[in-house]
Amino acid sequence: MKMKHIYRLGTLMALGTVLSACTFLDTDPQIIPSGGYYTNETRLKYGLAGVYGALNSEALYGNYYSLQISNADDLCYFNNYNNADTRPDRYNHTAGTSVIYETWLKLYQGIKNANEYLKGVEEAQIDPEKLSVSKDRYAAEARFLRAYYHFLLAQAWGDVPLRATAADSPNPNDVQIAATPQEEVLKWCVDEIEAVVDDLDPEVEQTPSRVSRTVAEGILARIYLFMAGETVAEVNGLSKADMYKKAAEWAYEVIRSGKHQLNPSYEQVFINMIQDKYDTQYHESMWEAEFLGDRTSADKWTNGRIGDLIGLKSQSGSTNFSEWACNYSYGFYNGSYTLWQLYSETDRVESDLSQADDEDNIAGKMVIDKRRIWNLPGYNFQGYSGSHPSGGREISYKINGVDKSGILLQTRSMYRTPWNYNNIFAMRTIDGLQEVDGKFDMNDLVYEPDVMCAVRNAGKWRRETIYEQQMSAKNLYTTINFPILRYSDVLLMFAEAANEYNGPLTDRDGQAIDYQTEAKNALLAVRQRAGIATDETQLNNPQSFRELVRNERGRELAFEALRKYDLIRWGIFVERMHQAGTNIPAENKYRNVTYTNYAASTYSNVGARHIYLPIPTKELAVNHAIQQNPLW
Repeated sequence: MKMKHIYRLGTLMALGTVLSACTFLDTDPQIIPSGGYYTNETRLKYGLAGVYGALNSEALYGNYYSLQISNADDLCYFNNYNNADTRPDRYNHTAGTSVIYETWLKLYQGIKNANEYLKGVEEAQIDPEKLSVSKDRYAAEARFLRAYYHFLLAQAWGDVPLRATAADSPNPNDVQIAATPQEEVLKWCVDEIEAVVDDLDPEVEQTPSRVSRTVAEGILARIYLFMAGETVAEVNGLSKADMYKKAAEWAYEVIRSGKHQLNPSYEQVFINMIQDKYDTQYHESMWEAEFLGDRTSADKWTNGRIGDLIGLKSQSGSTNFSEWACNYSYGFYNGSYTLWQLYSETDRVESDLSQADDEDNIAGKMVIDKRRIWNLPGYNFQGYSGSHPSGGREISYKINGVDKSGILLQTRSMYRTPWNYNNIFAMRTIDGLQEVDGKFDMNDLVYEPDVMCAVRNAGKWRRETIYEQQMSAKNLYTTINFPILRYSDVLLMFAEAANEYNGPLTDRDGQAIDYQTEAKNALLAVRQRAGIATDETQLNNPQSFRELVRNERGRELAFEALRKYDLIRWGIFVERMHQAGTNIPAENKYRNVTYTNYAASTYSNVGARHIYLPIPTKELAVNHAIQQNPLW
């Protein structure tokens, strides 16, 4: 089960915190005690929990950053067509949009907490014999987190204030800080992490709850890859090639550690998160933002809406929650048709055919990517209802040229509801489907796994009660964790960076890396887990390898708040977003025009200014040394 002790130490403190209404440079510590507080290891953990705490806020990985700011990309779109708000996931936001300010504020609160904690730990006088680990390890975690929060800021906003020390002065004129260029912030981040990487825990027993050495190595690879991208200026003394080399070598340190493996089951990686469990065998999920409860009581307070806002739609109006097959979920995010094509058409081998029928595959047809089955399942829990007096939905269809009709009736939230177009269903087996007046002949059911493929809910974190514990109330907050770093991501980062650098690499012991073979093996391992064949001629040319690994990142890491920044660093963000908006299937059986038209309008909103977020209006009002981003 999850080792969430570090967070539990900080629960009461976090509950008693009131966020400041002024700038992030407020000098009054709100969470992190200092002034001789750190006299034992329990207190060191207590303070460190406050530094980690920003991660598991609703403003970061609980909702705003992970979903609204970072999850709307060419593979995923916000689907609530009744929502007229200005939102980052609709790309109609402004500098005054509250979600943007709250995320900015929370990141700088995390930085402030880290600075206060580091100051307190430095001043602490603790007998080393009374500590299980050196206090340097606690400081290393805090320095890493401080750098990570700065990375998220620079990645999303560009030039931002760099806050590397605690603010001591109460004079507001002393806390006006201009933005530091993005590339300098990012260089500071990698310098900070490289300075502490060897002080972090070399083992992985406390991951994904806490940062280990391999987590830091993986995040270093991520930052260097972003620095090597098209939108970041070069840093003096470090070329783009150098950055790719650094990214590859740091990712390889994770690989050669042997401490992480791919879970043979892709879906089990996310089932573990849904079931509130850690994978202690494979350690594929290397670092997660943790959510402790469901808000049913004060000691189960949480800020996570993973599974609730993103998941399989389940919105029954009844209150028999303990009988539902899927807990309440708005299902506000869909996978795009572009994602469907990535799974079903792009980089596929025509001879990769299923040998037999099963619940998903059809004998003689192309094998379905296992990730598509999990991420874009053929069902949600919306039920079948409509205007018929029975409450059912009327459909009409043809069988052998003969016009027929039927009525579909199925209770919401109680059964898996297949996506359908008339009598074509995305599941072979349908539970709970009622025949009304004998008007639907089950023999007329046709199975087609591609039906409604452009409007499927993002199913990576579904709240099915066979996975999540059954709820006794309409809880909108969940215990489902959000992955910050997975081993499959590390493999793909290594493959990409090694291919882009395309030159000699060495590990930290000075040993040469067979980078071409290792890059191919890393990419193939991810594809093989997905159960799909690879045309290995794609592996032998740097350009085709580049396209393959970029596509693989989309297939593997969809809905994990990474794709948007991949597109940005590749220099194709606006182009790909516009392409996704016009990439709509022509046939009605693959789309619902209400959803696809709404998605198209979102994609059409995207412009060059959306490569960066605007500096929040409230921040500009209190920090007069900072200027608004260009184009905003």
